[in-house]
Amino acid sequence: MKIKPLLMFAVAGLMVTGLAVSVHAETEAQTQNLFMSAGKKQTNKDFKPAPDKIETNFGTLKFDLEAYPTEETVKKIYHEMDLQRATQAYMDFMPALSVYGIIKGQIRDFGFKTSSDIGVHPSPGLTPTELYLTGNNSTVYAVASLDLKVDGPTVVEAPPGMLGTVNDAAFKFLTDIGVVGPDKGKGGKFLFLPPGFDGTTPDGYFVIKSPSYRIWAMLRGWGDVGVGDKATEWFKENLKVYPLATGPRQGKYTNTAGTGLNSLAAEDGSAFEMLNEIIQYEPKELFGPEQLGRLATLGIIQGKPFNPDKRMKRILDQGAKQGAAMSRAIVFASRDPEIRYWPKRHWEKMFLHNTTFERDGVADIDARTLWHYAAIVVSPALISTTPGAGTAYLTCIRDNKGAYLDGSKTYKLRVGAKPPVKNFWAVTAYDPTTRSLLDPGKHKNVSIGSREKPVANADGSVDVFFGPKAPQGKEKNWVPTNPDKGFFLVFRFYGPTEGYIEKTWVLNDLELVE
Repeated sequence: MKIKPLLMFAVAGLMVTGLAVSVHAETEAQTQNLFMSAGKKQTNKDFKPAPDKIETNFGTLKFDLEAYPTEETVKKIYHEMDLQRATQAYMDFMPALSVYGIIKGQIRDFGFKTSSDIGVHPSPGLTPTELYLTGNNSTVYAVASLDLKVDGPTVVEAPPGMLGTVNDAAFKFLTDIGVVGPDKGKGGKFLFLPPGFDGTTPDGYFVIKSPSYRIWAMLRGWGDVGVGDKATEWFKENLKVYPLATGPRQGKYTNTAGTGLNSLAAEDGSAFEMLNEIIQYEPKELFGPEQLGRLATLGIIQGKPFNPDKRMKRILDQGAKQGAAMSRAIVFASRDPEIRYWPKRHWEKMFLHNTTFERDGVADIDARTLWHYAAIVVSPALISTTPGAGTAYLTCIRDNKGAYLDGSKTYKLRVGAKPPVKNFWAVTAYDPTTRSLLDPGKHKNVSIGSREKPVANADGSVDVFFGPKAPQGKEKNWVPTNPDKGFFLVFRFYGPTEGYIEKTWVLNDLELVE
């Protein structure tokens, strides 16, 4: 009768011992005492130098008298060093390039003259002629490009019922506006202060200090704002942006549908011209000294002209293209073991862990690229774990067999009954080259979601079809694709509820229709 308790005690002891060993293994390097464990004595004979001939993927490197690089080796090394730095700089500064592309694009292509000018995407949302990273056509948007160096402290007077976000010039979160913002959906006056501002501010404002001069504001029309010109007029009556010093001033409100816009960061050497413009304009403190040091080796230094020679121009062009290539791999062929939202499905996270791209004090640089090469806007509300609040996004690049989605083929997605959303769901097709709305022809991208009231099956599920032609009788449930292109999907949950957050509701994979 005593054997069983003794065995249990022994097993428990082994478990505790195993746990102690595990904990010890995890912390051994952190607690290493070099005074006790520096190892055996070494002398000059123990040093192992790199050889005087090194094979690399950029050629053979040769060194005279064991260490002096030959003239040809020097050229190879500096070429590769500059190329590696250019490639990494392109990826490091991708968020800043992205938001700069948006702000400059809106001013250039929509004809904004001041921060008071507003672009309204009222169709609802965008058309394929306006290139925004994974912008959508499910909700009405209003956008503004603010410049605190030009206007000083600036007011965004927001109406009730918005769902919006404001980001700085490094595409970092400043504030939400609306139902998940400090105004709690009631609207109000948001006052944005420029870097270094030390004056007093009046009462009655939500005050936000910005580390950058240029900032981007995006508001979704979450209430009954209408569509088309009605939505444009609604925002003209209800949304104001103006300098605090002057008070409200006249702005131009533009219906942007079909006007054309390129907000994307360049994927060639001109990206470094954009980057130089950012560095010259914004405070040095916006970026880290390591980042700025890398740019300095490429000739981008605040207060100095950027005049790359022909050699450097070729390197910068190649660096941008390699950066884009690496970004494509990270987005479309992620090697992160946690990329899938459900382990047995091909639906992938767009934010891997959080919206700061930092974990345990370490920058999660691949997670940053995963989001910023494919999408825009950063807000904690984009991965809200509060049921019914914020939004959630999943992307699908492959079918149930693991093959990339091909616009010349037809696929079926079965959306299970009772999708876990408080507001609505929608699925949209995107062009993998631009990561913007796919143009299946005639600039008419179609999203399908609960607002479109697609035909449901008897059990409440909905079959959505993707392909160049609608299957017979399925026109209302069809998302057209371009037969000459691949495509990928974004599934949006507006107001995700427990079934999504707790992963008890599962989204099916796409199946090829034979």
